[in-house]
Amino acid sequence: MESLKNLKYFNFERNKYFYGKLLNVEDFETEQRYMNDKRRLINRLVHGMGVVCGMNVIRVDEATISIEMGLALDFAGREIVIEKPVLKKLSTIDGFLNYSEEDEANNNLYLYVEYQEIEKEPVHSIAARGEANSKEEYNKYQEGYHLYLSDQEPDEDFITENLYKEIVTVYQENGIRIQQITPKYIESEKEFDITIQIEKRGQEKPISFSYRLEFDGVETGKRETAEISFLETDHQSASIYTITKRCRALPVKGVKGSIRVEEKSFSIHFGEKEIHPSVKAENSFFITEKKVKQEFLDQYYKNAMEEVVRNTNIQGICLARISVLKAGETYLIGTVESMPFQQFVYTNPLAQVMNELTLQEEEKAGYTYGLPSEKRDGTIREDIQRNWTACGEAVIQLGFGGLKGQQFFTEEIVHGLGLGVVYILLGEADDMGDTSSIIYGAQDIFEQRTRKVPLKMAAKIDVTKGTFQIGIECLEDTIEQQVKIHWIAMKDKREKQTIKEKRTLKIQPDMANVLVRENYYFEALLQGVSDSRVFWSVKEAEGGSIDENGMYTAPNQPGVYEIIAKSMDEENLTASTYVVVREK
Repeated sequence: MESLKNLKYFNFERNKYFYGKLLNVEDFETEQRYMNDKRRLINRLVHGMGVVCGMNVIRVDEATISIEMGLALDFAGREIVIEKPVLKKLSTIDGFLNYSEEDEANNNLYLYVEYQEIEKEPVHSIAARGEANSKEEYNKYQEGYHLYLSDQEPDEDFITENLYKEIVTVYQENGIRIQQITPKYIESEKEFDITIQIEKRGQEKPISFSYRLEFDGVETGKRETAEISFLETDHQSASIYTITKRCRALPVKGVKGSIRVEEKSFSIHFGEKEIHPSVKAENSFFITEKKVKQEFLDQYYKNAMEEVVRNTNIQGICLARISVLKAGETYLIGTVESMPFQQFVYTNPLAQVMNELTLQEEEKAGYTYGLPSEKRDGTIREDIQRNWTACGEAVIQLGFGGLKGQQFFTEEIVHGLGLGVVYILLGEADDMGDTSSIIYGAQDIFEQRTRKVPLKMAAKIDVTKGTFQIGIECLEDTIEQQVKIHWIAMKDKREKQTIKEKRTLKIQPDMANVLVRENYYFEALLQGVSDSRVFWSVKEAEGGSIDENGMYTAPNQPGVYEIIAKSMDEENLTASTYVVVREK
């Protein structure tokens, strides 16, 4: 299968034709190889690797998935076509049998698709002489695809995110993976974030960890070291957690910087158990005087060809991350996450539409290109100032004039800072024009005013709606018919918001592994309801029992069983989790 094995396209050769030329097998193969290699090189360098369209993966039931029709380009620029939807039992896909009970600490499987050729249409080779030398050949190659499962994530060289991020694994054991993420390029003297991503892969006990970072070329709070710590009980229960640390590049240019874990500083707790594994992890990056976008483009154009020549290891495209609960011969598909590593190909029409939509959004918001924090009128973007400040004006109509002691009120004004406490500052404009002066505070301090309506002002905030009202009271009779009030709303980020809690019910842990006839305690986590009691049950009749306190007793029979909790206060508020029961 010459076209499958050919992963290096250079040098290009094509046939030279002339009258009387005798063509043999090698000549025809050269003809096909020349056309294929040229097209695939363009695919790889211009379009990239990933799904062009389709290939969505859907959970059909507890044992079956569906892969939708679609088109993808593999790492060598070869086209992969799934011409019609494919329904597959997970256990029938290559690689599933390699996933054993020893892998229970990592209950994720990754579904890959790769390019495949098969020979078809067997024919007799007439070139063979004599019956003893008769040989059967195949007349055609049929291009297709191969689906397989693996417990390994894609190589980092084939994930687009790795083009501009440095992702380093700090720790990966005991059902936990801790990764440290930094940009690959940092502008001199600019701030950036170190991101710590914690992923739980079957570890049931709450975790906490801490370690120290040493810096080269960057600092945080004028220091060249930093403490990283995480306590899971401080966060809402999830399978992936993210924390960040703000840093700043030093005033150096054109040098390599690094962030590394200090030796012997890493410690991690699993419940009450503490360990101190030896950890070596270092993120490196380039500190540049250019804008990060420009530096990335320069490096990409410089190194892209080298990357294509270097990456010749066969690598499939990851279509889905599938969580699996397995006990003996029994398995259960939990969740299916399509395209977890975003291995997509942006076609020219798609990129053009996305660019136009972005421009429309920026035009509507009045953004200035190149100044992402400002609008064209010089004000700060709404999404940047959100949760900090907002401003506006309100015109209050006084009719034919206001009498002393008469009060006037605006309709409710949305300040845009969300729910909770905000602080309102009010000022009266001299006149209705855009160039009027505005007085905040005591009006009688400034005597020379072109127009004056003596009044008192106040604002009433509704913390549950994110709105406020402005009220004024005339201190003297006035013939003015309207007053313009300028307002500034401010919000302290530390202020606790007054928000009506959403009613939720979760079961902890997300999944449990127990032995037959063993007891295990499940906890129901309720929010937004007054009665914290729940009804517990086991879906399967032979799946064991659970009492009113959440104490589960496993049956004699191994298997995967569903535990259900139902709120006593809210009839429609339910949650479920799974328990894997194994033989001793």
